[in-house]
Amino acid sequence: MRFMVEVDAGMEKANAVDGAGGPGPMLAKLAERFKPEAVYGKASRRGAYMVVDLKSPADISELMYALTWGTGGEPKFTPILTESFDEIIGRAKSLVSLHR
Repeated sequence: MRFMVEVDAGMEKANAVDGAGGPGPMLAKLAERFKPEAVYGKASRRGAYMVVDLKSPADISELMYALTWGTGGEPKFTPILTESFDEIIGRAKSLVSLHR
């Protein structure tokens, strides 16, 4: 399932990461393991967005722990629809009777 993952770094952890040369090595390891489709740094905060396809709840947990420990923040996982809204709405309508 595809997710948009958002994380903001805690100030103390972000300072430590930046003092040690920046987030590049950690991001490279995450990219190697999870192969995100896209990664965007936030311009207004010390954080990032990534779009990643996670195959199982274990993958979600693994990425959550890595981001939590690596950033000092709490990542937010938002599922991304990859199907057409029309198809989804059609299936939903078949489950209920709509009264107008």
